[in-house]
Amino acid sequence: MQFKNRLILTLAVLCGVFAAKAQDDDIILVKKFAESAFQKGDYEFALQNYLILYKQDQENIDLRYRIGICYTETNIDKAKAVEHLEYVASFNNYPIRTKFFLGKAYMYNYRFTEAIEAFYDYKMVGVDENDLFEATRMIEMCEYTKALINVPVNATFTLLDTTINSEVDDICPVVTPDNNLLYFSSNRHFIKEYDANVYAGRYSERKKGVWQPSVQIPISSYDDENVVGSSTDGNRVLVYANGDYATHDIKMYTRKGAKFAKALASDLPTDMNTDDIEMGACLTPDGNTIYFASNRPGGRGGLDLYVSHRGLDGRWGPSENMGTTINTEYDENYPSLSPDGSRLYFASKGHDCIGGYDIFSTSFDEKNGNWFKPINIGFPLNTPLDNTKITFAADGTAYIAAKRKEGVGNLDIYRIDFGDENIYPAIYAGNVFVGESENDAMLHNETMPKAYAMVYDTYGNIVAQLDVDEGMFYVPLYPGDYSLEVKFEGRQSGTKGKIHMLSDNITEEILLKPFK
Repeated sequence: MQFKNRLILTLAVLCGVFAAKAQDDDIILVKKFAESAFQKGDYEFALQNYLILYKQDQENIDLRYRIGICYTETNIDKAKAVEHLEYVASFNNYPIRTKFFLGKAYMYNYRFTEAIEAFYDYKMVGVDENDLFEATRMIEMCEYTKALINVPVNATFTLLDTTINSEVDDICPVVTPDNNLLYFSSNRHFIKEYDANVYAGRYSERKKGVWQPSVQIPISSYDDENVVGSSTDGNRVLVYANGDYATHDIKMYTRKGAKFAKALASDLPTDMNTDDIEMGACLTPDGNTIYFASNRPGGRGGLDLYVSHRGLDGRWGPSENMGTTINTEYDENYPSLSPDGSRLYFASKGHDCIGGYDIFSTSFDEKNGNWFKPINIGFPLNTPLDNTKITFAADGTAYIAAKRKEGVGNLDIYRIDFGDENIYPAIYAGNVFVGESENDAMLHNETMPKAYAMVYDTYGNIVAQLDVDEGMFYVPLYPGDYSLEVKFEGRQSGTKGKIHMLSDNITEEILLKPFK
């Protein structure tokens, strides 16, 4: 009997040893996966594995540092980057680049004053020239954003339904002027041999005012292929392709009904595609001018915009850099035109930018023979995240891809309706009191922790972010319903209330409980 019990005990111990070893092996494998993906810049896969490790070791500074970077560099949930990087920065021996990524995390979460401070902190200790250059640039962006975000564009976002959008990325909408044909790109296309999804072009036709279920363009190969432009009738499509069978090239396809065929080589400038990167592109309404992005030698820096014209003989002329009014030392990409061809829209990381790519507009000055200074099309069309492509229908509606709270996937496609330009927002003023109760509350002042007010729309998208100055803040709002939150720097909770802005610029009274 004793022998039998000992045998059972021994087997149990052995089983426990084997289980523990198997678990250790799994952890080692997860670490390898995480580190390999992190070093390759595959932050989504790295994050999946780091979060497994985090469940077992939540006080590991190096682990939380990497998790913070992964959240910062992906669109999964940038808000979560802040808590991890703030935790790391609370230790004296934090990694040098912590404040750099914390600055980016603050910036992406509309905490611009804190972002500027974090970037300045990094510049005092940083050694990487690229990071220092980027930190300086982001300080400029934050300062500009603090002004631009408080002069919002009167624009309404409408999420296109699941006939267009999916649970993955849906990007680069290209609409025809009649507003009845929409091209876009999506990474829902699964390649079995790669065991991965790639981007492929899709299109949808609108019938009786309703967008029909989108169809994948039957040209997709094993490459990532993104629709970047089309002719006004939608029968010629420009596609950016990159992968095993194309390397950063622009292709053109012709469409007849549901059939697509590769266009003739003469349909594009002979010098357009090079060994370098060619990406965004668009055609003028007459089809005789093409604008495209390239990082070929001789530009101002990064991707520049180029133009080529087709002569009366049908031949394309040499591609020319569009010059310093358009191009900067940063990237310019994704050109598109208004339906009549009079305005050029493009994405840029330069000019007066509020973060990543912003969309700008300009037109050609026929009198002086040059382009007018590009203008940022404004918040909330542009945000601290990348905003790359906008196209317009003749009725004034526009289409854009964005990361918003009401979306069904990561990036989704939205229709934009613009309000009357002659209607200006009303100014809502708020006072911030601090105290245990309404009776002993005092107006917030400079001796207290910094406070800021956040205004959200009904979906939870940020409408405005405002520093509280001597206990007060002012926010311009168009008619609608909003929620308001006042927070103190370094605290997770704050005071909340609601705002109902009426069409005659009168606000209903709101009550905010004093913040403890």
